Amino acid sequence: MRKTFLSVSAFVLLSVSAVAQVKDISFAVAPTADYVWFPKKTAVTNGFMAGGYVGFGFGRNLELLGSYKHSIGLKSTLDGYDAPAAISNVFEAKDVSIYRWGGELKGNIPMAYSFQPYVTLGSGVQTIKANDLSQNQVYFGLGIGSKFNLARRLTLNIEAKATHFSLDSRNILYKPTEANTSAYNSWINNNVEDKSHLAWSVGAGLELYLGGRNPNELTELDQVYTSLKGFKVVIEPTLGYLNFSDDSNLRDAYFGGLALGVDFTEYIGVRGYYHRAMKDEKFSAEFDKLSIYGGDFLARLNVAKGVVPYLQIGVGYMKVGDDYVGKVVSNTNTSGIFAKGGVGLAIPLGKRVELFGVANLMYTTRNEDVSSALSSVHKLQSNVFYNAGVRIKLAKSVEKELYEQELGAAEAAKVWVATPTTTTNVASTVSPEKRNLAYYNSQITATEKQLQMAYQNGDTANANRLLKEKQQWENLRNTYVAERLPYPASEQVRLVRMTPEELQQLINDVVKRIREGEVKSPEQRIDRLEKLLLEMQDSKGEIQEEKIEIPASK
Repeated sequence: MRKTFLSVSAFVLLSVSAVAQVKDISFAVAPTADYVWFPKKTAVTNGFMAGGYVGFGFGRNLELLGSYKHSIGLKSTLDGYDAPAAISNVFEAKDVSIYRWGGELKGNIPMAYSFQPYVTLGSGVQTIKANDLSQNQVYFGLGIGSKFNLARRLTLNIEAKATHFSLDSRNILYKPTEANTSAYNSWINNNVEDKSHLAWSVGAGLELYLGGRNPNELTELDQVYTSLKGFKVVIEPTLGYLNFSDDSNLRDAYFGGLALGVDFTEYIGVRGYYHRAMKDEKFSAEFDKLSIYGGDFLARLNVAKGVVPYLQIGVGYMKVGDDYVGKVVSNTNTSGIFAKGGVGLAIPLGKRVELFGVANLMYTTRNEDVSSALSSVHKLQSNVFYNAGVRIKLAKSVEKELYEQELGAAEAAKVWVATPTTTTNVASTVSPEKRNLAYYNSQITATEKQLQMAYQNGDTANANRLLKEKQQWENLRNTYVAERLPYPASEQVRLVRMTPEELQQLINDVVKRIREGEVKSPEQRIDRLEKLLLEMQDSKGEIQEEKIEIPASK
């Protein structure tokens, strides 16, 4: 019943949140194919895996994805073991199927080019089927890659990844048609063991972004990621309840613990946690020999004044003490890694304090004796961990200082600012809209300085790129002003409208004259650029509006 409630809650929260935040949060779909090099000791041949990802894109720089992959044409192999001729001669390669499903965090590294590098961190469950037996393992993956823009919402992704998991290969290599005591099976049982492995892979795929804004443009979320103005240290005293699977020998228990971490923005954060079980399945100051610790990633799907839903994924380790007593006293209890993911709700009580509750599915494995297997088989266990507590956020108020710095830089460069001309005590009455506007202006100023340096060096390609980047920032600023800061028509920016071909010709003319020595300084270059724009405007009357709009300096 509890697990059914969790699944329904996850669906509702995801649906509501995705609709509420479609402006800044996109939906991503990515079919993929990988080639995997399995370690020799896994007894699995190298080969292909196919599948894909679905999930959410939080602005341009962060994605939270669910993944599924399955193998194609893998076989068992004895090449990783120094088997005698009597064993290798009777070995028979069998079909091996591998399935992986889990969650993955993808961080895109911002760059002003047609490609964008990224890193991934993920975890999930791997199932290996061979000899009519299924074995489950919890895996962890770390990858690096790059995405290449093919169209407005379509990218080509190429990546390399390392995946860690534990596997007992005896159940892949043994012969179920022979007795476990046969010469072949005895050799396998004595020379193959359960151990950790690291598999490497390279892959490629197409990623399509649906909804939200163009992933190649900066959103308000991207501004927050870049400036880290919402950075906070977070402390979370918690109470929880862990409902173990019926197949587990571990007893259900209440947990007390503490989580520490940081919120990089209002949307994303990381936590490290430690929880200890209380005795006798009740709230108590006496603790049992059972604890869990690990790390989580949190992603809020919106930021509201009321109840805020969020997603949480993580990995950890469950430590079972030597003196721990399970449901069946005679059974052995082992420690191990786990993967978990869930949904939560946060209720703000103030600017720096909120209540929260989260329900997680926690996946572990256990050894199960199977009569048809050569050794114990790893089986997946699904547990549910409920957790609630108080979230305390510690942060220095730096918004006023940041605003004053950005506004000062923008005014010093004489960049247009759409704010009222008559203000009193601006710093003390700074609004979020003005802070965001100052941020846009500071980015335009920085890009403009780089553009001047490119002009000085005669770097046509870089100048062209920087000019487009500056236009992108100006378009974002103008759109933001039009939506958030309406102002009198008399104060609007005068625009010169050009086609891409006319812009390229203008750039070529400016660079040509720079190389000929006609322009001596950055200020003169800007004046010359304005003069050329005015000449073109006078000669043509009014240039037809195309895709590019350049605000002319006043």
